[in-house]
Amino acid sequence: MVRATFSGFDTALSALRMNQKKLDVVGHNLANMNTEGYTRQELKTSSINYENPTSFYMNSNDVNVGFGVAMDEVRQLRDQFLDGQYRTQNGKSSYNESIGESLKSLSLFLDETKVNGIRSSFDDIQRSLTNMQDPSKVQDPVYEGELMSRVQAMTTLMNSAAESIHQAEKNEFHKIDGTNTSENGAIQKINSLVSDIGDLNNRIKKNQLLGNPALELQDQRNLKLDELSKYVPIEVEHFSEEYSSPTPPTTRYRIYNYDSAGNVKGRSDWPEDVRVNLVYRDSSAGNGTEVKKITLVNGAIDADLQDASGKHNNVGKVELAAGSIDAPLNTKLKFTGFQKRGAAADTFTTDTKDVRFSSGSVQASLDMLSTSDVRALVRGGGTINLADLKASNEMNSYSYDFYMGKLDLLAETFTKNMNEVNKKGNTNYAGVTNPNYVLMINKDNAGGNDPSNVTAANIGISRGWVNGTTHIGTNGFRNGASATNRGDTTDTVLEMLEQMTSPMMKMNNTKTNYADYMNNVSTTLATDSYANKNAQEINKAVLEGINNSRDQLSGVSLDEEAANMMTYSSSYNAAARLMTTLNDTLETLLAIGR
Repeated sequence: MVRATFSGFDTALSALRMNQKKLDVVGHNLANMNTEGYTRQELKTSSINYENPTSFYMNSNDVNVGFGVAMDEVRQLRDQFLDGQYRTQNGKSSYNESIGESLKSLSLFLDETKVNGIRSSFDDIQRSLTNMQDPSKVQDPVYEGELMSRVQAMTTLMNSAAESIHQAEKNEFHKIDGTNTSENGAIQKINSLVSDIGDLNNRIKKNQLLGNPALELQDQRNLKLDELSKYVPIEVEHFSEEYSSPTPPTTRYRIYNYDSAGNVKGRSDWPEDVRVNLVYRDSSAGNGTEVKKITLVNGAIDADLQDASGKHNNVGKVELAAGSIDAPLNTKLKFTGFQKRGAAADTFTTDTKDVRFSSGSVQASLDMLSTSDVRALVRGGGTINLADLKASNEMNSYSYDFYMGKLDLLAETFTKNMNEVNKKGNTNYAGVTNPNYVLMINKDNAGGNDPSNVTAANIGISRGWVNGTTHIGTNGFRNGASATNRGDTTDTVLEMLEQMTSPMMKMNNTKTNYADYMNNVSTTLATDSYANKNAQEINKAVLEGINNSRDQLSGVSLDEEAANMMTYSSSYNAAARLMTTLNDTLETLLAIGR
């Protein structure tokens, strides 16, 4: 028996429409191949074969044949696993990149491989003291003036280094909080991204319920999720909205259809939601490190509801919990999850030591602004555990405060030793001390001759040494003062020179001289920079590999689309030829009937 008259025409027409639509999709892909964040699209099709195509009048020997092709949907080619891997690796790469920028700012004034700095200034001081070993030169104003100018140059370099570290701390704080600056900080960017993602979730959901897949809006959301992963580690979760059924009482999901007994009988047209979780690790309870998470964006649920401030209920926020531009050390952030129905939102506050992110530029900034116990550990004596000089053993490098502490200890020790030696040189055999003996001072203290509480930021030379009332001592008494042992005029200079070459500074668990101490500081910075650079290169290579794999699936290939265009064009021509053939056959049948 001949098939229904127009059945073949319907089959051919469905093929024509399908191939035309596929050519439209190819054209759309090619038009957007350079659009940032665009995901390649394809037309999903299926064969049409009705459930009961057998007619009552069909012969039992007839073979059932399908009725053409159905166009199901236009979909994106994305892999959620690759997206998750990319965002995880993106956070790791961003952490190393941010640390690298911070260490580079330190190297501008602590790296002495190409320029003369604090370490070289101690060599200059040592050369001046060496020149003054001759008794005739101890009280020579030319040689003493040279020594004073070189000591002053060293203090100026320390002041400058301390100021640079303070400025670097402020810049790091601005990376977190961009208030009153020309650029937003991480707080503002995270809040903006979270709000945008929550709004996109709502718009995508509404479009999908109306039958529009909103693929371009999904591209926008994916771009913002990728950007958010640079700041904090996130987990993107696809889920279905829940609802309660009274008969029988149970929790159901919108994406499924249920029978009267509550059993799943198929998938509904209800679209899935996207939830964005912030992942962190908490070891404050003392029971190891526990992985926790809070939800920053909860799909499109309650997205149209707003609180008193106008913030959507389906998104959370981040705010500054501790720290300021004038006191940036130990900056802390408070993260608040979305507003739950009938329950308080989840919250937590960052802490460099106990509460940490596994990746992201936010954690890098928090690490660089953490305090270091280097001053207390060195002053306390005993064995120094290098790991204790970092707020957390998970930190990749030492913080700004570590290097500031190192410079503070150097300034404090050098001031104390120079003043003690010169005090002996200004004490006669009867034990009477000339009050004008102080060489090094805290220039922030009133009077200009107070040596207490010296740091790298305030170290300077005394006013008396500048105006000529204070001089290098000529008594010395290296072997003890007495009426018969009045010392040599070069004893003070010799003792100062000895201190320049003797181990005076505690470095790790040993002692070293001033110049080598500064070498160690520069070496520590260089080691941190080198290790971080290697980690950054490795993470960047892995990130590029994941991105390439993602592009192979989601990116638009000119060669592949051109090949598809040729294939679909040929298929279109074949479908047109089929329709022409059917028309010829129909005309032949009609001619027989005449």
